[in-house]
This record gives sequence, structure tokens and C-alpha cells, in this order.
Amino acid sequence: MKARNAQIDLLRLVAMLMIICGHLIYHGIQHVAGPQTTPVPFADSTAGQFNFVWLQFLGLACGIATNIYFMITGYFLVKPRPLSYAVSKSFKQWKTIVFYTLSIYALLCVAGIQHFSPSQTFEQLTPIHSRQYWFMSTYIVVVLLSPFVSKALDVLSKKEYHGLLAVLLLLNFAEGSIGYGGIFSGSMSLMLAISMFCVGGYLRRYPLPRFRNDHIAYLSLYLLTFLLLTLYSYFGQTYHLIDYGTPMHLKGLANNSLPLFASISVFIAFVSHQYSIPASVSRFSVAASPYILAVYLIHDNKYIRPLLWDTIVQPLNHINSYWLLPYSLAVVVGIFVLCLAVEWGRQKVVQLRLNDKPTKA
Repeated sequence: MKARNAQIDLLRLVAMLMIICGHLIYHGIQHVAGPQTTPVPFADSTAGQFNFVWLQFLGLACGIATNIYFMITGYFLVKPRPLSYAVSKSFKQWKTIVFYTLSIYALLCVAGIQHFSPSQTFEQLTPIHSRQYWFMSTYIVVVLLSPFVSKALDVLSKKEYHGLLAVLLLLNFAEGSIGYGGIFSGSMSLMLAISMFCVGGYLRRYPLPRFRNDHIAYLSLYLLTFLLLTLYSYFGQTYHLIDYGTPMHLKGLANNSLPLFASISVFIAFVSHQYSIPASVSRFSVAASPYILAVYLIHDNKYIRPLLWDTIVQPLNHINSYWLLPYSLAVVVGIFVLCLAVEWGRQKVVQLRLNDKPTKA
């Protein structure tokens, strides 16, 4: 078995924790996916204002996670591989998606939480077409295209690769009315995903030169960016410099705005510097890596999402309590561990069934 890169596996793990944290904030508190964004009743108290600030910071800072996953994919798949490899990898992932969409729907129907519908059942069997998960749908397409994209990248000189990245970043970036991303790309577009793939591939083919404490500079740039944006959101709304007359609300950023550069900064910090990772953390990151994508499939299922955040977790009940921060962090870790255990069990059952199959004489 090929040795895994524990540092990248740790980054993969951290990115999934970021995704869960972002979902807690924007689905469990702000409800951005609903027909109308929920006004959050932050009290004019120290606890209420503190919770607004740290929720705003975490919400913005965690928005880099999906970009990181596409860069990791490019980092490992930039070396041209046969189409058969991409098809096999995509089909395996598709089967996992269908297993969870269909199983979760069936369990909720049996429990009486969801009413059975033939049309909804068909949606669970066609998760890519019905866009059950935007991220996984895009991820599978990126993997399918990877042999061709990688082969095209393979013939580029370093200078030509620089030109490609410059054009891609130009066409993807958008912040309000600034940039061309609103015209040619989008926050959750395939073009953005392919561009992140190309960035990850570049950093694999042409590792950046290392400088003393450069990783600290990259991580500091990432943290400072979202700290400043958090302060802008807080003081801008407190003193009615922005959104005058509206209640305070948590702002979000598109994946192709400032998180685009912040995600690259974090990715560089992980791939261009060797860290001394504690052995226990390294072992856990490597062991958990094959099960991590299922964490997304389980907790962000369209039927699980409202049940999880509005019925079970209910973070709005603690919105003006000092307990919100430790409670939320415990919820994020708990969801991660529970979903990881479910996928671990599923893969063990699949492996046992394969081992029990009789061999041909």
C-alpha cells in the first residue's frame, strides 16, 4: 500500500470540520438555504455581541473548505492517469452517495418523519442530476475530467502554467460588482472547481521555495483577512455604516471572492512546509481519511439538515449564552465523529460481504 501524506490528510480532516462548522452557522443559525434568511436575535448584551463576532469570524473563515478539497484533488491527480481510473473512482463515490441518499430517505420514511413519494425516491437514485449535493456532484465531474485536464497541464511549461493560473484567477474572482467571476464563473461552479484543481496541480509540479516562517505568514494572512472582514461586519452594522435599518445578521462570502485567495494561502502553508505532527494526530488523520467525505454526505443530506439543526442541535436556543461557543464546538466534533463511525461501519460491512463471496474454481 502506498504511504499516505499525513499532512494532507490532516488538512482534509480540518477542512471537513470547517464544513460542518459553516453548516452550523449558515444552516443552523442563519438559515441561508431557506426561502428567507432567518433574522438572528442577537441580544444587545456582552454575550450576544461576543457570539455575533465569533460566529461571523468562523462563518467567513470556514468558507475556504470546499476550495481546499478541489486543490487536494488536483495535487494528487495532476499526474495524468487513464480514464478507467477516473471512471472507477467516480463510480465508487457515486455508489456511496446513492447508498446514503436512499438509505437516509428510507429510514426517515419508515420512522414516519418523511412521507414516501415515487418522485422523491427517483431523486435519491439520481443524486447528481437532482443536485442532492452540489459539492459531490461537482467533485465527481472534476474527477472524471481529471485525466484530460492533467494531460493538458502536463504539456505546459512553467511560464505557460503561470499564464493559465493568472487567466483562471481573473475569470473566477468576484466580490460584489468587482471582478469577472459573476460573468464567467460562480461561487459553486465547475469552472471554479477546475481552477482550484489546476492550482493544486501547480503546487505539486512546482513546489514553492521555502523561507523561514513562511507558513506562519501564509496562515497569518488567512486569519487577518477574515478578522478584518469580521470587524467590518460588526462595526459596520453596529454603527449603521452598512445595511442601515436592518437587524444584525451574519454575512457570508462566495467561494470565488476573498476565500479564493485565502484558501490558496492555507493550502500553500500545508504543502510547502513540513510540520512535526504528533504521532497520535498523524495516525488518526491517516486512518480517518478514507471515511471523511461520507461525513458531508450524512450530515448535509437535504432531509437530515433541518432535522439535525432545527430539531436536535437547536443552536438558536443558546444564541445569547456564553455556552454557545463550547456547545457549538462540541456539536461540530460530535457530528464529525458520529458520521465517521457510520461510514467506517458501512465500509467494514461491505468488506465482509466481499470476503464472504465464494471464489470461482
